[in-house]
Amino acid sequence: MFFRFRGGKGVATFIGVVFGIHWLLGVATGLTRIIIAFFFRYSSLASLVAAVFAPVFYLLMHGVQWYADKRVALALGVMAVLLAWRHRANIQRLIDGNESRLGAKKA
Repeated sequence: MFFRFRGGKGVATFIGVVFGIHWLLGVATGLTRIIIAFFFRYSSLASLVAAVFAPVFYLLMHGVQWYADKRVALALGVMAVLLAWRHRANIQRLIDGNESRLGAKKA
């Protein structure tokens, strides 16, 4: 309520959780978001792609080793699904070609 129910808090919380799991996972996920945003100029797309890749990065970091906690990867996957659900309007605008680009002037 302090942020007037505007967007971005879910993605920020997700990135905070990812950094809390492991700093390298946070860096990889953050770099993914930055790269996608730079090339495609869509913030929502960059956030969604980064969220999808976070569990993949986690599993790549730990592989099939005995200490890899598959529950963490599952939790990251569930969070990615929740972010996609919350961004369903943005996804529809991306499909329709109506999503605003980063750096574009408002109409």
